[in-house]
Amino acid sequence: MRHDWTLLCTEVQAENTNAITLGNVFATLDVSSPYGTVDQAAAVLFDPPALLVSHWTAEFNSDRRIIPASIQLFAPGGEQVLWTEHLEFDFRMQMSYCMVYIVQDLPFVGQGTYEFHVAMEQYAGMGEWGRASLTISEI
Repeated sequence: MRHDWTLLCTEVQAENTNAITLGNVFATLDVSSPYGTVDQAAAVLFDPPALLVSHWTAEFNSDRRIIPASIQLFAPGGEQVLWTEHLEFDFRMQMSYCMVYIVQDLPFVGQGTYEFHVAMEQYAGMGEWGRASLTISEI
């Protein structure tokens, strides 16, 4: 199994030809709050929603199955996991898989770089996992 890429954007369109069109790819976000400082916020709301997109390729026929996976959001500093989502990647009918996960908001614990980790559970220990980072700072 091979991780190809992982990123954050606001638009994605997957074609039947295996072409993927991405729009508004981002890694930084400047936020403001009409209610005071950003550090008082409990969550960052995305409008439009952010899309976490991760592309994977099955390299062998033995990979052509449903594989348990997970997404984790790490707080700035990388020590605290803010949430984990368990899901499955289905390779039974295709050699590549493009996961699109809608992120409506994220828990805000302070300014800094938040990391989304996407991993197929059995391959994460071998270094096959994806990461998208989002740096949040105040305007």
